[in-house]
Amino acid sequence: MALDNDGTFSTVGWPTDLDGATGDTKARTGSGTWKLAAVNDSGWPVSFTFHKISGYWDSDVNGGYYGDGLYVSGSRENPYLYGYVGDPDSCELDTFTRDS
Repeated sequence: MALDNDGTFSTVGWPTDLDGATGDTKARTGSGTWKLAAVNDSGWPVSFTFHKISGYWDSDVNGGYYGDGLYVSGSRENPYLYGYVGDPDSCELDTFTRDS
């Protein structure tokens, strides 16, 4: 995943658990916009609005958007983003670490 300073992002291999999506999960691409939540916001700490997801969503064709979000952990020097895959009780996570 690449988060750009202008509030846009692109991904390969995420999101992974989309009902009805076609194609190889590891090759799935997505793009859209991202934003950080306000401190007192009860939603996702980092939210994503997908405009396109290969084999699943295209706003130009379907209208609207697909939304998702991730939690933040780690430190300022070594942060990572994560989200649960399916049921949180299964403890399966998608994790993203900072790349210089």
